[in-house]
Amino acid sequence: MEIRKINYFEKTDSAQHREFIISQNNCILCGTVLELKHIADTQTLEIKEEAFCTQCDVKTRAKTHTLN
Repeated sequence: MEIRKINYFEKTDSAQHREFIISQNNCILCGTVLELKHIADTQTLEIKEEAFCTQCDVKTRAKTHTLN
């Protein structure tokens, strides 16, 4: 299995910062780069974000963002 690497352009000075970025962008089970799905709801002025792994078929997080 080949693991894709995500390009992240922010300067990361500490190992802790790099580990956080990896944990947010990669599957905790297999390391695959997570796919993100965004659904805009114009009625409630919200965007629903879901992150999921295409290899493990696991949803890793779901967040709702309110539009201003």
